[in-house]
Amino acid sequence: MSDAILVALITGGISLFGSVLAIISTSRKQTADMEKALAVMSSEMSQMKEDIKSHNRYAQMFQENIPAIKQHMTDVDRRLENLERR
Repeated sequence: MSDAILVALITGGISLFGSVLAIISTSRKQTADMEKALAVMSSEMSQMKEDIKSHNRYAQMFQENIPAIKQHMTDVDRRLENLERR
């Protein structure tokens, strides 16, 4: 082989090796960044689920109390009418 071809092959091999290393390094960094972002999103989702559960407990509590509130309002209206008649 001529020296020019040998130099070209060595240079091309070194360039290929450098490119492969850069691709692997970038891939690992992106994977780590994505795993970190996924962990943050998972944590936020867990917090949101707890917030929703808390909201639903309050909503259920208020819904269960609506009949009692309506009955109380009816009683108050009746007492008010009795006071107005006097």
